[in-house]
Formats: sequence, structure tokens, C-alpha cells
Amino acid sequence: MLVSKTHEVEVQHLLQQLLSLARSRSPLPCVCLRAVKTYQVKCFEADVATFAFPLQGTCSFRENDDWITVNPGEMLVVPNARSLDIEYAPCKASGEFVALSLSLAAEQLEAARLLLAAPAPQDYGHTIAVSIADLHTPLSRWVKAMTDGRRPLSLHAMVEVVLMLYAMGCHGLLRPREPGLAMKIRRMVAKDPAHLWQATEIEQLLGFSGATLRRRLAAESTSLRIIIIEARVAEALRLLMTSDLPVKTVASRVGYHSVASFSRQFSNRYGIEPSSFRQNGSVL
Repeated sequence: MLVSKTHEVEVQHLLQQLLSLARSRSPLPCVCLRAVKTYQVKCFEADVATFAFPLQGTCSFRENDDWITVNPGEMLVVPNARSLDIEYAPCKASGEFVALSLSLAAEQLEAARLLLAAPAPQDYGHTIAVSIADLHTPLSRWVKAMTDGRRPLSLHAMVEVVLMLYAMGCHGLLRPREPGLAMKIRRMVAKDPAHLWQATEIEQLLGFSGATLRRRLAAESTSLRIIIIEARVAEALRLLMTSDLPVKTVASRVGYHSVASFSRQFSNRYGIEPSSFRQNGSVL
């Protein structure tokens, strides 16, 4: 019973450390998400392996049919690129949702592969929720390294987290999905969403003819126009959740001169007006 109580205290201490990190104004290689109203993001595109820590409120995800809720004290593990439905719900006591989200670098995953020297996993695995109690030691080292601004040590600690998750059966982390053409273009646009992207420019950058590009994207059930819109509004969502920029500024930063046009595309994609989002949620 004493061990269990001690364990619980350690987890609560780690949660407080993560929350302090989330409230930090220092530049971090992770993002703090905050909202004060429940909302749902359909078909959220995770481009790489991602960890998320709900610290206040809950984060729920749906990969196939069933919703799974991740609570404070748990970590959401998205093992590689995929599309998810995600819902954020504020804590009833504090009235806000706060979470940290971290995208793993390719170098971290490659380091884990080299250390394990294990055969490539046979499948991509599933998105899961795990207890941070099972990862307490490396996560504590990660938080300390981040707090102290020691990036190499923070990278090392997160590699250990990957190794421990692999030992727990989360093998999909070590089998990255090769990005399809749509994802490659989405990443290209996301790097400079305000740029006036034209089909001819993208065709030249990729080395495809217009007909080939349209045919390849049709095989992925999408189009260049849809990809550009998705990349822009996805960046807008990130800005709305992680900054206090006015909606007009967010629209401009992702390539929209008309707030009305931006609001329409954002609403079509996420089911909520960006103005309502800003009224009901802001950054720490």
C-alpha cells in the first residue's frame, strides 16, 4: 500500500512538472494546447509519430469505430502517420483543457531502431493510451532536460521512452509510414502556407506533369485544391490553439486575404467557426 501511495505521489509530481512546462514561456520543441470548450476535430492528420499528454481535461480519439479517452496521468501514443478523429474536453473543476503535444524526430526513432537491432515490425500498430507511471523515470528526465534547456539530454530521454514503449508492445513506432503524394504536398504547403501555391509550381517541384499529378492524387481520393486547403486550415488550427493571434492575423498567415473565406474553409473542415474557437479558447 505504501509503494502504491508513493507511486501515486510521483505521478502527481510529474503531472505538475509537465503542467509547469506547458505554462513556460520558453521556446520548446513541443506545443501546448489549450481550450475552454469541448470541440471535435475530424480527420486530424498526424504526419509523424506523436505523443500527447492531457494535463487538465481529457483528450479522446477515434481511429476505427470506438472512442478512447485519455486522462491526465496517461499519454496518447500515435505510433506513425495516420488520420484520427480527436475531441478535447475541459476539466470540470478548472474549466480548461491543457495538453502538451510532441512530434518525434526521425533521428530519435532511428536511434531506437539501431539500439534494438530488431526486425522491422510487420504492421503499423494502433493508437493507444499508456500510463505515464510506466514511463516515469525517462519522462522525469525529459522534463528536467527541457526545463534546463538541455536539448541533447531531452532527445536522449525520449529515445528511452520509445524503447520502453517498444518493450511494452508498441512496435509500430519503429515502422514509419512512407508518406503518400498527398502528404508530401501537404508538408510542402505547411512550411509556407501563406505562399500563393500554383499547380505549375508544385508540378515542377515534384517533377510531374499536370496529368500525372492529377491521376496520382485521384488514386489517393483527393485533389491539389483540397490538399492546399487542408494544409492551410491545419496550420490555422495549430495557431489558434497555441497562440493569441487574432483570427484576421491567423487567416493572413495561412494565405487568406478574406477572413470570410478563411472562416468558411475552417468551418467546413473542423465544424466550428474560428471566431467561436477564439472566443471559447485561447493560449496559456
